[in-house]
Amino acid sequence: MAWNVQTSHEEIAFLMEAGLICRDAKRFQQAIEIFTGVRSLLPKSEVPEVALGTVRFAEGDLDKAMRHYQTALKINPSSAYAHVHLGEALVFGRKQEDARTHLKRALELDPRGKMGDMARGLTQYLDKLAR
Repeated sequence: MAWNVQTSHEEIAFLMEAGLICRDAKRFQQAIEIFTGVRSLLPKSEVPEVALGTVRFAEGDLDKAMRHYQTALKINPSSAYAHVHLGEALVFGRKQEDARTHLKRALELDPRGKMGDMARGLTQYLDKLAR
């Protein structure tokens, strides 16, 4: 039996918020379950994949986080959200040049938005490290 579940934007937003709350409360397994469910509801969206990466990042598993971000970029190569988070993981993975590439791309894609602001802050951090 195949299920055909129609979910509203509000329901998806609620699930994403619940996943973020679980992640921030360090209830990582619950966050993973929620974001995995959202990913199955939105297979053509990079957003739940990036969210899964943020959970792995919060757990300290940079390799798994980067794999999620790279998968997100395969889904949407123009995602500032995925580029900035991959850049962040690369900063902490001590891969500064690769980080700069993704942070620059995030800034190009979202120059005045939240992802652009995050990219600017991380680039400034890298600049301070380089001194």
